[in-house]
Amino acid sequence: MHYSSGSVNSAHPGFAPARTGSSRPARPAQLDPALTEKMAGGMDPEEINEMSHASAQAMLDRVHHTQDPQIVERVLTLVDREGVDIIAELWSRSEPDSLPGILWRLYLLRTWMRKNQRSLASLYRIAEPEDTAASAIAGVDTPPTAEDIVHTADSILSGAFTGDFAVALERASAFIDVIARGLAIRAKMLTGQARKVEAAEAARREAHMRDLQREVEAAEAAQLVANEAADNGENKNSDTNLANDSNVTNQSTADDTHGNSSSDYDEHNRHNGQGDHSMTYGERDRNDPTANRYNSALHDADSRYRAGKGPASSAGPASNDPRTVAARLLHTGSNLMTTSADFRHGASLWRQGKLE
Repeated sequence: MHYSSGSVNSAHPGFAPARTGSSRPARPAQLDPALTEKMAGGMDPEEINEMSHASAQAMLDRVHHTQDPQIVERVLTLVDREGVDIIAELWSRSEPDSLPGILWRLYLLRTWMRKNQRSLASLYRIAEPEDTAASAIAGVDTPPTAEDIVHTADSILSGAFTGDFAVALERASAFIDVIARGLAIRAKMLTGQARKVEAAEAARREAHMRDLQREVEAAEAAQLVANEAADNGENKNSDTNLANDSNVTNQSTADDTHGNSSSDYDEHNRHNGQGDHSMTYGERDRNDPTANRYNSALHDADSRYRAGKGPASSAGPASNDPRTVAARLLHTGSNLMTTSADFRHGASLWRQGKLE
């Protein structure tokens, strides 16, 4: 996260080209030094680094050498009263192996623990169902409540200022290790749930596909019977037409009125669908109830199949998918382990007198 003390003001009025008699500058425009000092672009990084180290050391020394509980309370609740920005401007860019960098992480740890006290208590109980060495180092009674988490957060930070600084860092590291382990266990549980959901979904789809196949086979069989019935009907009509054509051929053609009668007869046959066999299967299917039932069965089966499509997991949207949540928990755990290592390394540097 980037913190800035202000924005950059427009420097356009401060550009003064060097004049050589021409209206065009002979060299690139130069920024007015007076304007440079007024630009609100933030403090010099070197100055910020010096101030961060000096302020961290002064704060730690002041609290270590005072017996005034009000001063200790003001230091511990600095973020609560003034907000995180007041120390972020000075300490957030500091390296993790420096005193301001370690103090910055301690303050953030306390804020994070107080803000997420219930969920952290739950994770701690998952990772530490019974007292272990980690719980002893962290100073947490198991199983902890949300109030215990708040108390631990305050005691770790206060211990850094009023007690052994290295011990406070080791307590912070031990607490974070337990929470990271709890996140890993929780992620494993969610992954197991995802596998069960996916297996049930696969079985449901397989059963659905078997039902669909049976429906399609039944519809195809019904269509085959309908086609055979239609073909038999056409054969009978064809035999009848052949017999009629033979009778017409044997009639006398001497009388012209007989020809007219024959034409009327053909027109009558075409009107009844006996003399014209140009109707396509598609046209016949549209008029055939059996074919209509077949098409309806296919349409219904296809609609049910499409309605059954969905994500591999029925757990809900991607943001609530067990595997997605598990991945996020592992990512958070990985970041916590990095912070834990920073605290352990800081404790080692402090004991060597190298944490500045």
